[in-house]
Amino acid sequence: MGRLEGRVAIITGATRGIGRAAAIAFGREGAAVVATGRDDSAGRETERLARAAGGRCTFVRQDVASEADWGAVVDVAISTYGGLDIVINNAGVFQVKPLTETSAEEWRQSQSVNLDGVWLGVKYGLDAIARTGRGGSIVNVSSLMGQVGYPGAVAYCATKGAVTGLTKSAAMEGALCKPPIRVNSLHPGVIWTEMITSQFGDDAALADAFAADTPLRMVGRAEHMADALVFLASDESSYMTGAEFTVDGGRGAD
Repeated sequence: MGRLEGRVAIITGATRGIGRAAAIAFGREGAAVVATGRDDSAGRETERLARAAGGRCTFVRQDVASEADWGAVVDVAISTYGGLDIVINNAGVFQVKPLTETSAEEWRQSQSVNLDGVWLGVKYGLDAIARTGRGGSIVNVSSLMGQVGYPGAVAYCATKGAVTGLTKSAAMEGALCKPPIRVNSLHPGVIWTEMITSQFGDDAALADAFAADTPLRMVGRAEHMADALVFLASDESSYMTGAEFTVDGGRGAD
């Protein structure tokens, strides 16, 4: 408890899954959270759950690909909680579709949310954290599929691989800030959230199959990723920047 005491965080894609679990965990660890997303009802539920866990949380509707929305979200963090220390760029879209069947519109949508949204989050995050003057941490949620290929998911793999490279370059710039701002990427494996079930179905047999194909013989949960994000946002990872932090039950080790 208290590992993020006094910090202010923006968490995108916080209406469900990893983002919601992170908002709850960050609140429990003492951070004030601005949780964002496009679903007002689900966002208010995240706000309620984070507050019930003892945290301070404000939901703001956001399209992460909108520069104006990023400016507004940062303004809320500063005006409501007094500054900004942490940005978790978690919002993303996942599509499994053969390359030859992927339309230009679908490709651009993946790029817009998964890559443009992260770039804007880093751009606005670096500026606001530097102005706050305490140093801080930015974590870009990439994927195991940003490190290895996966058939039928070229748009997703391309964007997540780009996030990996973006993170390393941004980390070099963040290290020049005084005090430094760390920038790392998180690489989840198969995490049983709506992002997975919307593509493959919410089926216990399928979950068991994913578990059997994972060295630790289990499917990841959103809470596993929230734990990793708390670590990357906290002083416990103070000597890490530009790193690829893989939490995948061993799937990428073979």
